[in-house]
Amino acid sequence: MDTPAAANEIRAGRAVRCAENNLTKIERPFYFEGMTKGEDTKTMILSTGLEMASQLGLENVTIGELAKATGMSKSGLFAHFASKENLQIQILDHAGRLFAAQVIQPALLVPAGAGRILALFDNWIAWSAGLKGGCIFVTASSDFKDRPGNVRAFLLKQQQDWLACLRRVAESAVKAGDFRPDIDAAQFAFEMYSLLLGVHLYDKLLNSADIDARQRAGLEKLLGNYGYRP
Repeated sequence: MDTPAAANEIRAGRAVRCAENNLTKIERPFYFEGMTKGEDTKTMILSTGLEMASQLGLENVTIGELAKATGMSKSGLFAHFASKENLQIQILDHAGRLFAAQVIQPALLVPAGAGRILALFDNWIAWSAGLKGGCIFVTASSDFKDRPGNVRAFLLKQQQDWLACLRRVAESAVKAGDFRPDIDAAQFAFEMYSLLLGVHLYDKLLNSADIDARQRAGLEKLLGNYGYRP
């Protein structure tokens, strides 16, 4: 029998894998299609919870606070989620599906190489900007970095899948001839995500006026370090 932790890991990786296998459905997230009324209500609840988590931190999203934000009863929300931990995991799962549909799927429609990497970068920036507090995975990582448990395990698996995606796009850039054949794809993933995290800090905390120019210069330098020449 699968353990709860194992089930969480399976669910955490599903969004990225689905994105790579459903390239035609990018107009709106594929899980919105054919929803029942109950599913639509739950999606509304999770979307509200996602925005709250972005601004206040995932740890501060409780069934009680979410009930106030949605105008629903605590008993009604409890029927959907049963516990604070399960609510937090489902918010992360919802965020992961949105991330796959808004960031990864559109980029995978771009031919392999530097163009796909540029698309991933721009899509991530747009994803983060679309949430008032910025990327939920960044804020949640701060909340749960030292807190073992199912929520942290789920979040960790999501981030591992994202880094694996970045490694694969680097490898595809080698095959496309945009990157040198001797690159370290894991190092590229580290450097690209580090750049994105820096952009997040400069945008959300430092409110840097020249963030657009600096993020583009940083990305161009990164690509050049791996052999890309426009």
